[in-house]
Amino acid sequence: MEGFLKGLHFSARRGSSTEFIEHRAYAPGDEIRRIDWRTFGRTDRYFLKEYEDETNLRATLVLDASGSMGYASAGITKLRYATLLAGALGYLLLAQRDAVGLAIVGASLRRYIPPKATPRHLAGIFSALESVAPEGETRLAECIHGVAGLARRRSFIIIISDFLDEPASVLESIAHLRRGSEALLLHVMDPAEEEFPFTGWTVFRDAERPGAKARLDARQMRDIYLENLAEHLSALRTGATALGADHAVVSTRRPFDDALAAYLDARARRREGKP
Repeated sequence: MEGFLKGLHFSARRGSSTEFIEHRAYAPGDEIRRIDWRTFGRTDRYFLKEYEDETNLRATLVLDASGSMGYASAGITKLRYATLLAGALGYLLLAQRDAVGLAIVGASLRRYIPPKATPRHLAGIFSALESVAPEGETRLAECIHGVAGLARRRSFIIIISDFLDEPASVLESIAHLRRGSEALLLHVMDPAEEEFPFTGWTVFRDAERPGAKARLDARQMRDIYLENLAEHLSALRTGATALGADHAVVSTRRPFDDALAAYLDARARRREGKP
């Protein structure tokens, strides 16, 4: 994974410093030199000081956990794929000594973990990713506005979603984020969503509204669907570019590490002015 680091973002760091955040009890295996002897003198117990790096970047992973993210035509669901992407990016960012946070969204902001730059904090993010389940409707634009209100200036906001929301609303919320921040849109798609391989009369069920379904002739709908999909993707890509944000489509058919490596390589080449 360390080989993917180049090109994730430009660093303006000039040296480094740390900020004390808390004490924790000594455990066998901890370095003795990190024991706070003043606290030991007061309590007769061993405690270690925990520090957080003061970084030039605070990244927030915004994970869409709405009902549609639970879809899988075969194999892995979009949500599981998205959690793997989020976990890998969190690891890479912390390896660069950047602070990482997590926002789990759907119909609302379901959970928010503020960015920190400690391994134990990343373990908490991994735990949250492992336990998340798809549910509810997609109100992505509203949730991004909420995250924008929580994010500090000079933040890096990575949105991992299937972006089943109105492009104009999503882009408006991205514009809100871009005030002093950098944004990346990782658009997760299932192969069936990309290709519409259905034939004959097919029952389509709404993943976000229980009981809602439609029986359609897939052969007649395919061209209309693909045309609408192309317009949807074009609107997101063009709008994101105009806002200075990245938009990258990743398919669940591709191993997530390959998809992430390809994106980061393309990002680095683009920043270096290479084809």
